Amino acid sequence: MRRLLLGAVLLILACGGVATLPTPSQPSPTMAAAPTTTIDVSDMMGAFPAATFFVVTDDGVKALALLNHATKYTIPTSGPWGAVQVAVGDGQVYIADETAGATRLRWIDPASGTVLATRTEPGRRLFLTGIGRGSLAVEPTTRRLLALFTAENDRRVVEAYEPYDLRPLGKRLEASCGDRVLAAADRVVLPCFAQGALVIKDNAGEPRTVSAGIGALVAAAISGDGTTLVGRDDGTLSRIPLASTTSEKIEPFRAARLVSDGIASSDPQGFAIALETSDLDLAVSESRSGRRYLSFPRKDTPFGGLLAQGQFAFWSVGSAARHIDLFQGFTETMATFSGTTRALPGGVSQ
Repeated sequence: MRRLLLGAVLLILACGGVATLPTPSQPSPTMAAAPTTTIDVSDMMGAFPAATFFVVTDDGVKALALLNHATKYTIPTSGPWGAVQVAVGDGQVYIADETAGATRLRWIDPASGTVLATRTEPGRRLFLTGIGRGSLAVEPTTRRLLALFTAENDRRVVEAYEPYDLRPLGKRLEASCGDRVLAAADRVVLPCFAQGALVIKDNAGEPRTVSAGIGALVAAAISGDGTTLVGRDDGTLSRIPLASTTSEKIEPFRAARLVSDGIASSDPQGFAIALETSDLDLAVSESRSGRRYLSFPRKDTPFGGLLAQGQFAFWSVGSAARHIDLFQGFTETMATFSGTTRALPGGVSQ
């Protein structure tokens, strides 16, 4: 406990933040996104992981260090707004964009930003999620890259790719709907937001369509053990455990609106849920059956959803990238990007 508290103090001092658990966190000064010469906190006595937050901007995907907020590198991208996608797995980072009427897939070295492999799919387009993720996923059990493409008659096709040379491995799943692709523990899930349903495929079994039982959806996430959590606009949630297609309804935590794509998970059966509220300050709840609720003031509502890694959650507001410690309660603006229309969360790598 002494080691964790000391690490938290060091991180706060290095980032310039203020811890305020359980009371709402206070805003802190922002900084421009550029390599810095701030205090070296790369070790932090082992208290916190050296995570990297990947943010989609107008001029490429930027890799932000959690510990000192420096921009480690930028991966240039091309194509229309919303077409750039990021997927992160166990030490794997993939970026997709559009170039010359084709979808380009790239495998990136997370430490240096070096492009290790590239594949181009002529005449094919990923499903346009409108955010920086959702059309790519890493299948943990095989480490394969999964890509959600649009097909004829507005159908969805999930193609699998070899993780290191991006060689195509064939169709993993096809369905009549699907707004995101999620993968964990031999399970692949396509949430269908308007239909309030999920297309679920376990191992080599046939796909099954399961009703979430709560109507139209606005957010969905899958945890490391294959548990899927989805939610509707008023904050009502539905939970589908691994090896089950029966949904469990969870009543709203409070009167609030569930942020679009505002459910994230980094631990088995653990989820962070973003709510838009009339509160004046950001606050995070204690854990409730593995769920922590983040209550955002309306003016600071995340755009592009929420990401989580370990004890941290990440999001963006306007051109600013931010994070919060879900345990200690302090929040930080990691960077504010000049010259970009809007920053979008892409992924978090450790």
